[in-house]
Amino acid sequence: MTSDRHAGAPVPEITGTTKVYYMMAHPIAHVTTPEVFNPMCVERGVDAVMIAMHVLPKDLPQAFETFRRTQNLGGIVVSVPLKQKFLELCDEVDDRAMELGAANCVRREANGRMVCDNFDGAGFMAGLAKDGIDVRGKRVLLAGAGGAGSALGFSLARAGVAQIALSDRIGERADQLWARVKTIHPDLDLGVTDAPAHPAAFDIVINATDSGLHAQDDLPLDAHALEPETIVCDIIMKPHETAFLRIARERGCTLHHGRNMLDGQMELFWDFFGLPR
Repeated sequence: MTSDRHAGAPVPEITGTTKVYYMMAHPIAHVTTPEVFNPMCVERGVDAVMIAMHVLPKDLPQAFETFRRTQNLGGIVVSVPLKQKFLELCDEVDDRAMELGAANCVRREANGRMVCDNFDGAGFMAGLAKDGIDVRGKRVLLAGAGGAGSALGFSLARAGVAQIALSDRIGERADQLWARVKTIHPDLDLGVTDAPAHPAAFDIVINATDSGLHAQDDLPLDAHALEPETIVCDIIMKPHETAFLRIARERGCTLHHGRNMLDGQMELFWDFFGLPR
């Protein structure tokens, strides 16, 4: 049931009984979820496979009806910029996804009903915990108030951080996230700051934007102003070390890579899909 075509990593044998899962994004080349999901299927003896699917946002509503009618489709893991649109299209939305206004995981039930949830925040916090990083009482600078940034903002607030400063290229998104988090956590020291913000005043600095996917991207924050004692996180998984993290490493900071967030989500995806352990 294995082969060696992916650098020795086990991959499932695909047959007529194989349950299919999609990893969906635009663009798609940077995604790494299938590289983790497929070896898990082999190791656990589960007849399933995950395939990267490239769907343009404008084509998603039409494609969604095909997904609903695909009898051997088990579910979809969703990345940018499709998370908000999936939320609108699904038949049932978990409270967590509704709160965030974005879905990152969809389960297809036997009758074609599509159910979604969002594990971005929970996965990020699980990754931090596995890395031994405690956010309680910390001052956090969060760059990005989109789907992933919103999930991280809510999760950090629940985890007991002392302060969150929000920065986003689209100022209205940061203002909207501020208002939503403040409604639930009125006592939190929460504010919006203009990008590029100066990161020296913070214990933890997080890039939750897509800046860094491409070599020519601008830095999400002024990385050259980072202090050595700062914990610097990036949610981008490929490349493993973005330009932002590279500069942070050169500054002597503690790094927390994007793969940690994915690893933190994998068991959550697995259980949500109802796959056997």
